[in-house]
Amino acid sequence: MSYDITLCPRRPGQEWEDALAAADAEDTEVEADEQALATGVETFRRIEARLREVVDGEVETWVAEETGGDVYGELRALDTGLQVDLFDRSASVTAPDGAPGDAERLHAQVRGAVDAVVQETGYDAYDHHRGETFDGTVAAAPGGTGPAGTSETTGAPAADTAEAGGPGGPSAADLGRRSPTNLRRRGWIYLILGIVITVLAIQRLGSGDSGALTILLLVIGVLDLLGGALLVGVSQRPARETPTTG
Repeated sequence: MSYDITLCPRRPGQEWEDALAAADAEDTEVEADEQALATGVETFRRIEARLREVVDGEVETWVAEETGGDVYGELRALDTGLQVDLFDRSASVTAPDGAPGDAERLHAQVRGAVDAVVQETGYDAYDHHRGETFDGTVAAAPGGTGPAGTSETTGAPAADTAEAGGPGGPSAADLGRRSPTNLRRRGWIYLILGIVITVLAIQRLGSGDSGALTILLLVIGVLDLLGGALLVGVSQRPARETPTTG
């Protein structure tokens, strides 16, 4: 598990549920806009500069080089596992929890990372573990004491060392795709594709076409639906399983 904070625009008095939903909504025009990409990468570079003052260890960064995606930049601290992602209309700060280590150091990095993103974007921060606005306090996670240390060899959470695969493990870009915000977006994309493909396959069956292509389309559609439902479910799991402590 991880400790997740989502940052996004929020109007005065707006419910967090509505603000998060707006941040999750896909905007293909923005994703295809080269100027939006350039502005997003520039914003991430400013965030990165602030983060390097917060994180005293080695970091791994990635920035988008072409349009077509919703991620502008990602940074991961190799010694603590802190991850910061900037998307087209939101950002996330993620930290491992439940592992032994210098928890207070990581807590300070989480607070510093949130401040860095807020300073450059003006976004508000939502603490998924508390179910409310992030107030600078890193809450304890179920069965643990909040975000803590990481594996010495990979910079990944100790519980995830096997998954990270050491030097050959996932990059910062790969890990960024696991954030709740991006998981939800990918899940809805799969669901929409699954619906379209499944309907097309059913229409072909209804017209008497039961050939291999029709069967293949039906299988792909069903798999997309299952995969999309799984991703959406996983993205919501931390908020559902963690009791509100505020």
